[in-house]
Amino acid sequence: MSSLRGTLSNLVRNLSEENYDQSLAQYCYWLDVGTVYGHIGHDQVYNDAQQILRSDSVGHEWRLIHPTAHLFFRFVGDMESKIVPGDASEFHKQHCTRTLASCFDMIHHCPYLTSGSSPPLLTSMNLVAHYANLGFVEEALIRNYIIQPLIKITHPKLYDPQADALIILFKLAGATFENYVDPSVVDRCFELLKNHYLRGSVSYKLVQEVVGSRERGWEGLPPPPVFMTGIPKPTDTNQNDPAATPVPTSLGLPNGDLEPQIPQPPPLEPVTIPATDMIPGSPVTHSPSISIASLSDFTVADNSDDESPVGTPIDSNAQVQHETFYLEDGNVEVLCGNTLFRVHTSILSFHSPALRRMFAQTSLATADSPNGCPRILSSDTSTDFATLLKIIYLPGFPERGTVPDFTTFSSLLRITAKYEMPTVRSQLLEVVCDAYPETIEGLTPSKPLGERVFGRPTPHPNAVLSLFVQQQLISALPMTYYMAVRWGPDSLMDPRLAASARLPPNVLQAAIKGLIVLREMELKETHRLILGSMTSHPCSSPNCPSSKTAGPRESDAHRKVIDRITDSSLSGTKLLQVLSFSDICGGDHYGFCKRCVEGWECGHAEVRRKAWAALPVVFGLRG
Repeated sequence: MSSLRGTLSNLVRNLSEENYDQSLAQYCYWLDVGTVYGHIGHDQVYNDAQQILRSDSVGHEWRLIHPTAHLFFRFVGDMESKIVPGDASEFHKQHCTRTLASCFDMIHHCPYLTSGSSPPLLTSMNLVAHYANLGFVEEALIRNYIIQPLIKITHPKLYDPQADALIILFKLAGATFENYVDPSVVDRCFELLKNHYLRGSVSYKLVQEVVGSRERGWEGLPPPPVFMTGIPKPTDTNQNDPAATPVPTSLGLPNGDLEPQIPQPPPLEPVTIPATDMIPGSPVTHSPSISIASLSDFTVADNSDDESPVGTPIDSNAQVQHETFYLEDGNVEVLCGNTLFRVHTSILSFHSPALRRMFAQTSLATADSPNGCPRILSSDTSTDFATLLKIIYLPGFPERGTVPDFTTFSSLLRITAKYEMPTVRSQLLEVVCDAYPETIEGLTPSKPLGERVFGRPTPHPNAVLSLFVQQQLISALPMTYYMAVRWGPDSLMDPRLAASARLPPNVLQAAIKGLIVLREMELKETHRLILGSMTSHPCSSPNCPSSKTAGPRESDAHRKVIDRITDSSLSGTKLLQVLSFSDICGGDHYGFCKRCVEGWECGHAEVRRKAWAALPVVFGLRG
């Protein structure tokens, strides 16, 4: 369990903009696993949230702005909305109170802070600026206990920690402070800052940057939150503030008339997360000229990694004629990316109702004709359009009864959907249906399952899942999801994957949730299957561990079998895999009798049947 806690903490400690989404998905997965099996509570989230602020210490001058503070707020909000019961604002309020208490104490000791002790102050200032923008720090508190103590209005110069703190506050929350602090105090802040650093130093350049931001009205910074008291009137530290209320004693401040209260923002309205649509609709690609993409009902998203979409400026000198399908007697040119095809409208129209309607509705007479015949633009990649032309011009393509390589299969699937070729499409799906059976009864033991049906190079299961979701192959999706999740989250979210194998967020979310359910089912059913012989149906063989009252030796034997079946080191699942319990238990069967081992094999077959039937619900394909 300690290693699981370490895994969670490391994921948070190493968060960055680049890996945020994948790391968050992995964190959710392992937290769920830990919550179910490792007795890890959801308060682990709040402990780990602190790791973000410790992940990278703040340096001096050029690194005053904490590099990961913004991820702290994003992480807490995302985790609250995904899995954490309760209100993230409560955590923010409590953390804000602690941060302010620490911050006030360090401000008081600014003259005594050394270079080694100032980073905690700078980290606190980063958070204070964020909390001020969110409305967790009231205006009187900003004015009287943050800004004014930092500059000590009557003091002739700043200490380094004070100057650094002011740069942070105004760079991150300048609009808020400009609104809530006496303008003369803000002017004094900048006067002291300008005179603090040597001209030409990195920090002096930061000061100039903040000055310029102020002159531009703090563009890009959040507007100040609205308080009931409005913008404060000029005041000094010896003047009573009618809007101020006492600060909670937990902040560790002295009692006085000017001590304002940490605001208690109104409870956040519950956020309703829309139901995930497991089969997203195909995006429509529009073109300003005569375009095959005008068939919006049939336009399917293009997964090509190497071709630019329609609308990208194309250098006419870079256009190349397709080596096979630029037919000199053709009466229309089709430009896909930089590849030029010349084909016959009559032949294309004969084979595709979609093209027939498009050519009938389009006046080719008004199209550009740079090579003497009308030219239209297509949103297809050159590979997909060449595949379409192979179907039309080359008899026997695709070959019936054979499975093409995955690249060709993907192209065929997209093009036959877009251009309404149901006969070719149904022939294509027939050759892979056995690899993605809808029920266990449809399983053909002699044929390969999943992505192995395509041969080499074998596609990544993610690529197959992404294609099948896009093409709405409903009956094949349960098995396709299983084949993708069986290797665990590291395979699902491998950063080295090609673009075509990177799952959309809604599909990835469904896959992770399904994996958690399957893994839980695998562990629960295996325990029930193996340990049932010790309780409800004791074995009649005198030497079999299942025939005896559970003791240390017998429990150890059962535990070894369970570990071999479920593979405790596995982050994925092999729930649908046919298992040979004789092979699992070894030659001596760990002392279990043959009858018990055979009974387990029969029981596991029933577990597989139940799991297979549950796949559509597990992956959110059916309620």
